[in-house]
Amino acid sequence: MKKAVLVIVSLCLSLGAFAQTSEFTPGWYAGVKGGVGYTVGEYSSFSKFLSPSAALNLGYQFSPVFGLRGDLSGIQGKGSVGEGKEYAFNYGQLGLDATFDLCNLFAGYKARAVNPYVFAGVGGNLRFNNDEAQDLKASFASDNYLWEDPSISLAGRAGIGVDFRLSDCVALTAEIATNLLSDHFNSKNGGSGSVFDHQYQALVGLKFSFGKKKAAPAPAPVAPVAQPEPVKQVVEPEPEPVVEPEPEPVVEVVKPAINLTENVFFVINKWDIRPAELAKIEEIVKVLNENPETKVTITGYADKATGTASRNMFLSQKRAEVVTAKLVELGIAKDRISSSYKGSEENPYPTPEENRVAICVVK
Repeated sequence: MKKAVLVIVSLCLSLGAFAQTSEFTPGWYAGVKGGVGYTVGEYSSFSKFLSPSAALNLGYQFSPVFGLRGDLSGIQGKGSVGEGKEYAFNYGQLGLDATFDLCNLFAGYKARAVNPYVFAGVGGNLRFNNDEAQDLKASFASDNYLWEDPSISLAGRAGIGVDFRLSDCVALTAEIATNLLSDHFNSKNGGSGSVFDHQYQALVGLKFSFGKKKAAPAPAPVAPVAQPEPVKQVVEPEPEPVVEPEPEPVVEVVKPAINLTENVFFVINKWDIRPAELAKIEEIVKVLNENPETKVTITGYADKATGTASRNMFLSQKRAEVVTAKLVELGIAKDRISSSYKGSEENPYPTPEENRVAICVVK
């Protein structure tokens, strides 16, 4: 048992390396799964006791570790009274499960890609459609529990599962569960003092989370607007007291140099351009079109507070590339654009939100 706990703790600590720190938000979730069930019996081969199984559940995650869910499962169970005398029947089971997230329990809450959990619960089991067993009534022992009408009994269940996070709201789920049922479940007396039958399930499906609030992105800092150099006022000299006035000198007015900086900010772990940031790129395109001799330099960054150095280098590269591609798409020649990326080796701004950026400088 101690070795199993150590393995789980080590796994959770390892998964933490691939996680992002975020704030937990309680919320509802729903799941749908399908797979196979196995009814424990005394005769025939293992495969003859396999049957289709499915489950639906609706739950609420109260904390990073603990949640409750209502679970509706079942479809088919099987039994046998001898070789070649197998029979199938239907059942449905409604229960309430308590769930416990193992990684959050042992290693603290983070938004992980893989989350193993355990669950246990109680409920009621409804059995019906036992016609195939009734057809074999003569083969049953005298102390059988052969039932005709729908029959209800208490049930206990427990199991282990794992969620593979596909997005903020969707996860791929795999579960293995065991149902502890009345000895009447498969119409036979288990013998040897047994008072329980067992039904195992192996299920795979999807889990959908609802109502999780995403933290609002920090407002993008306003980049300082480059101020043009003031044009010196030309003061005309007073005319000399000569007969012929001298012609006024020709003053060449020099257009101020362009020096524009725009910061294109990105969401954590993303490199897609948001509408508000697209407006900044369009402003750069306008300035470049008005000044055909100017060029633009793009440098991508990622914040060092999140992710690994290699992941951040990849993110900064993608951010620089998407801004470059958008400028080309809007009509700017590639030879007027130079780009580079720094990862999280350099962070030009004081906050993580500001450093998820591609800095564009026009000169």
